[in-house]
Amino acid sequence: MDKFANIGKIVIVPALGIQKNYSETRSVEVPTLDFTNTRCSNCINKSIINAFPKSSTKYQQACDNCNSCPYKSFTNQTVTETVYHNEKNKFGYKPMLKANGIKLLLLLHFYHPDRHGIIENLDVLDLAKQLNCNPKTIWNNLELLTSYSYIDYVKSDTDKVTVIINNFENYYLPANKGGRGFIVLSRELLNHLIAIKSLVALRIYLRELINLDQTNYNGIVSIDSVNIKDIKRGLPDYCKPCIIKSSLETPTDIFKINIEKKIIKFTINEKFLAKKQKENLTNEYEKMFTQFVMDFNRNIPIINSSGQYEKRFEDFFKDETCESGFKLLKFSPKEIENISRIAVHYSYDYVIDVIQIIYKSYYLTNRQNDIKDIGALINSILRSQFNNKNLAA
Repeated sequence: MDKFANIGKIVIVPALGIQKNYSETRSVEVPTLDFTNTRCSNCINKSIINAFPKSSTKYQQACDNCNSCPYKSFTNQTVTETVYHNEKNKFGYKPMLKANGIKLLLLLHFYHPDRHGIIENLDVLDLAKQLNCNPKTIWNNLELLTSYSYIDYVKSDTDKVTVIINNFENYYLPANKGGRGFIVLSRELLNHLIAIKSLVALRIYLRELINLDQTNYNGIVSIDSVNIKDIKRGLPDYCKPCIIKSSLETPTDIFKINIEKKIIKFTINEKFLAKKQKENLTNEYEKMFTQFVMDFNRNIPIINSSGQYEKRFEDFFKDETCESGFKLLKFSPKEIENISRIAVHYSYDYVIDVIQIIYKSYYLTNRQNDIKDIGALINSILRSQFNNKNLAA
């Protein structure tokens, strides 16, 4: 099992239950032209803007003139806007899952799915041990997850299955290509989630982990105060306020809970902060990439002398020749750190695939010295791949 896993929001949000559509009114500050500027006092464009309706051509022309004016200045103006929320459109619809289904879906991500979301020869007995349930429960939930299109699986042996996590390839896509982002969970955090017995509490806590991972929070906000009516939007109709409150009475190491009338304040354990989880994942990837380079380089003298190599490096060496001999990979500790940070956003396997491309394109053609910034090169190749519409399909 991996120590960390990326869980796509496009998968986990429907599993928890799509929120009912709602709208909210909020105040935001927007930059607007400052007509108190002394240079604007006698300007005809200012007079037109004040006198003509916004729909008129004169008004639009005056605005264009103001926007291109070299003497313009801006001030912040508070405006009210209505924001409409429709999770079904954003994440798609699948039936919500019960506790064991949610936990199994999370757990599968820790068995190192490849970049297509495929996990080969999973041991059902081990899955049952991890979830503290019997194997029959695992089989039933594998069937349920398949019928709801979260996964597909085939039985590969008596107690073994091969699984594909659907939509896995979309986890790392940009929003305009259908990507919806992901949250990072550590195995320690997963174990705490598995230990939660209340389905309502499990749904609420996972929702809060998603909320605190929002872009505008930047993964560093540790306290979130939520109105019970907002919590209720993502829960079944039977979850009245009293049920929500009672479900959160059992202590958990993930959150400290404070209930005040209609407001529930969640204070997350600092070690489970989104930013902290990503920092820890970066450190884990540094170890993995360092070990990968060491193992790879250990194969170089062997393949140069006998043509033999470990099967996991097959994509690097198969059908390839190099008259001057296969080259060692050379990454400095700083480069390993940069590569690891990229992998947090694109996954370890995607980065390994790009390193393979770079090895063939640069190392096997004796152009490795042309690489000025390995991190920038990897990032450039990945962006190109993810901007390819065929990948989104």
